[in-house]
Amino acid sequence: MDDIAHPPVRLQAASSVPISSKHALSLVNNFLDDFQARSTPSKGSDTSITAQLQKLSKALEEECIRRSN
Repeated sequence: MDDIAHPPVRLQAASSVPISSKHALSLVNNFLDDFQARSTPSKGSDTSITAQLQKLSKALEEECIRRSN
C-alpha cells in the first residue's frame, strides 16, 4: 500500500514590492526561457508548467498593450 499522500509545501510571501506589468513580463519571459532551456523531453518535463507560464506571459503582454493605448 502506498504511503499517505502529503500535500505540497505551502509558501507564503513575507513581503512584496509592486512592479510594473512590463517588468513582470520581462521577468516571466526570462524565467520561461531559462526553464525551457533546462527542461528537455528526455527528462520527462511537465509541459503544464510551461503552458501556465506561457499563459501568464501572454496575459501580461496584453495588459502592457492595453495600458500603452
